[in-house]
Amino acid sequence: MLQKNQKTELAAALFSALGAEVPHQPELEKEAQALLERCGSRSGALKKVLELCDPAQTPQALYLSAKACAWLGSGWREKNVEFAAGYLQGPPWAKLPAGSSLENGIRTNKTAAVRADLLRDMAQAELVLGRLSDAHSHYMEACRLEPYNAMNFIKAAEVVERRSGREEALRFLRGQRKSGWYAPVKYRDAAGRPCTNDLFRELLNAHILKWEQKSGGEDEVP
Repeated sequence: MLQKNQKTELAAALFSALGAEVPHQPELEKEAQALLERCGSRSGALKKVLELCDPAQTPQALYLSAKACAWLGSGWREKNVEFAAGYLQGPPWAKLPAGSSLENGIRTNKTAAVRADLLRDMAQAELVLGRLSDAHSHYMEACRLEPYNAMNFIKAAEVVERRSGREEALRFLRGQRKSGWYAPVKYRDAAGRPCTNDLFRELLNAHILKWEQKSGGEDEVP
């Protein structure tokens, strides 16, 4: 019989076999692939990940369980929130990406990115469950952790729309044009060529324009 830590490592390898980018032991990949085939379906394999992690008490088991529930979606949102909250309240899984990296001219914190990803999962689950205050709070925390990621603000605006209407959501999104991340980031690539990263601006304005058109708004996108 597998020990608890061995089960969790197998769960990580199984989740990786499903396409998740999670740390796992390469030597378990063959066993995980065979287990995936026995599970017979994606949902069956995700439920097996949860079974192998149960009881989810370590950072590794909590993280894997939270992400598996997020992938399962309907029927698993309460558990998604529970596992994600448990992970975020404790120490991080040491094998997850840490430190910083420079991506398209933006210095990103990998630990913060992991937390923001879990917060988005929680917030989406809470939005579906009708817990709008919690969903808004968690999306805004993701915004704080990744202020350069326009999708965090766009998702937060979706909650604002549910709570206060589209015009208030548009007001929130337009306010992000004052963010320091709205201005294009200029940098040089590995070959020394000058580049511009204006993804924040493009995503934000595209979403504002879409909502303005639905609302019959006439504001121009700069």
